[in-house]
Amino acid sequence: MSNRTNRWSAGMFIARAFPVLLVVLALPGVAVAQSTAATTSADGFELTGYLGAFTPMAKLADSGDSLRAEFSTKIAYGLELDYWFGNFGVGLNGNYARPNLTLQIVEEVGFPISLDLGATDVWMATLNLMWRPQLEGSASIVRPYFAVGPGVVSVMYPADREFDVEDETRFAVALAAGAQIEINSGWFARLDLRDYISQFNTKPFAESKTQHDLITSVGLGYAFH
Repeated sequence: MSNRTNRWSAGMFIARAFPVLLVVLALPGVAVAQSTAATTSADGFELTGYLGAFTPMAKLADSGDSLRAEFSTKIAYGLELDYWFGNFGVGLNGNYARPNLTLQIVEEVGFPISLDLGATDVWMATLNLMWRPQLEGSASIVRPYFAVGPGVVSVMYPADREFDVEDETRFAVALAAGAQIEINSGWFARLDLRDYISQFNTKPFAESKTQHDLITSVGLGYAFH
């Protein structure tokens, strides 16, 4: 089975499993959340920890027919600090993952040669501009949100004697959407989908390429207000 098929299967599993987990987390606190929703201010800090999956949506590079490179799907860890004023907010989000880097060398004669270079450290951070509409009635415990902002992707590639890839830090634009469910007073669960869009351009790959790194996460947070 190809890496792309594995990535798609993992993404589908996460997309189906996380909403169920959020509902399970939210059910015990629904009554408490509804009783406190009217008295809780929307202004203040919120801190969220995330656990999810790092899923590259494209190959890192495809240099003609001779050299290809791609990341695997791996567990991602995240942390976010937000400040809300009404329905709008600003936030600082960071994520970390250690995907495996695989190179495929295509020669004129013979079959392609695959080289597993090992784990790669991928750090991602973004400054979010956020919007969170307020739903009415019993649906008020669910707060959908949307975010956009500038960011950076820093990649530290594994050392290899035969093939050396330069470490890089590249500018990114991050798009995010998700839902926040109140559990009880102060505590909440989140489902977060985030796409880091950047331009992969490092040696020895000659051609630059737009890269989409998708992070699907479930989070647990606390509101300090």
